[in-house]
Amino acid sequence: MVTASPQDHRSPRVQGIREHLERARFFVSLAREQKQTEAAYRLRLAAVYSCRAIADLMLEAAEKQEVKAFTDPDPKVNRKNLENDISKKLPFYSLLEHIRIHDFHRFGITPPDPAVRKVMLGGPVKLTAQKGMVAMRITPKGVEVVTTGGSKATMQRPLLNEDGAFFDDQLSKYVSLDEVLDSFLSKAPDTISEFEKSVA
Repeated sequence: MVTASPQDHRSPRVQGIREHLERARFFVSLAREQKQTEAAYRLRLAAVYSCRAIADLMLEAAEKQEVKAFTDPDPKVNRKNLENDISKKLPFYSLLEHIRIHDFHRFGITPPDPAVRKVMLGGPVKLTAQKGMVAMRITPKGVEVVTTGGSKATMQRPLLNEDGAFFDDQLSKYVSLDEVLDSFLSKAPDTISEFEKSVA
């Protein structure tokens, strides 16, 4: 006689979320054991993908009306409401999204090179001059935009990377991938457990 474990009764989406949690932990653990700094950085970037997948799978569940607390007939409203909730609970929520988007869709992120100082701002960034001027510069406190007249700068999911560290807008400072991942993974299990209780 075959008996099912309690895990067999979880939704496939919850199982997938928990799998991504284990993958992220696995990659971070491998990174810590790695002697080559480039390889360690690449493993941490791999962990970023699974951290972001945890959030994306939750959002997908809300959009598919699988989350009991979100019952708006508009799937996008449910998704947005859940995002407002989990983004407060998961540290570096937006930064992880930006890192993954830039690495996967925009330019790719390479490991830092100790021999070369490298600063990169990923956009897109749209500068519009109207009866004035617009200028941008990178400072220790992030991107500074100066405009005159009706000029403006519009940034879409910007990512500022300096020698492998990323600028976090909420903290107004650069943070390492280690700090981002450790903080996220320390809070993710509770957020996942709470989410699991809310899935229909």
